[in-house]
Amino acid sequence: MKKAVLLLVALPFLFLGCSHMARKPVSISWPAQFDNLEAMCEIDVQLRTEKYNGDMSLKVSYPHRLFLEVYGPFGNTILSVDRSDDHFTMLMDGEELTDENDFYRLFRIRINDIIEDLTLKGPLENEGRAAVRQRQDYTVYYYLNDTENRICWKVREGDFCITFLEVNFSREKPIAKSDSGRELLL
Repeated sequence: MKKAVLLLVALPFLFLGCSHMARKPVSISWPAQFDNLEAMCEIDVQLRTEKYNGDMSLKVSYPHRLFLEVYGPFGNTILSVDRSDDHFTMLMDGEELTDENDFYRLFRIRINDIIEDLTLKGPLENEGRAAVRQRQDYTVYYYLNDTENRICWKVREGDFCITFLEVNFSREKPIAKSDSGRELLL
């Protein structure tokens, strides 16, 4: 009986520990050009108003598509952003926001800029072991093609970084559906 009670008490701590185990770095070969990215990531947010570290799924299609979900320690979605040409929805803390400016107020980065940053569009400068993009209100640091596979945004309020664990790249445009329901390659 004591063993069963001890096991039941220890089991939640074991699951919690497994969910926070460090993942082994992977080698990702970043192409020189790509328009589409699908990834499993870890996100580390250290802003004045927000501090969080957790898992994230990410889909980006340059120039207009961004979909991301940030997960809590038990797999629940704590932030979801779904943006396309004519649609924006951000779910956070049970609240649905439909204005892209809400994303900007939270992260101090415009969605079009973050799509360009994630797909490596535009000129980059080298600064030591990182490639760098200087924007008007923030700086992006790219630690790619090594075991870090990380992109960090430094804003006035702090910083946030995405570490890529698994990534799929493509140059082709995603498949869309026509008004008649037929699939089209964009």
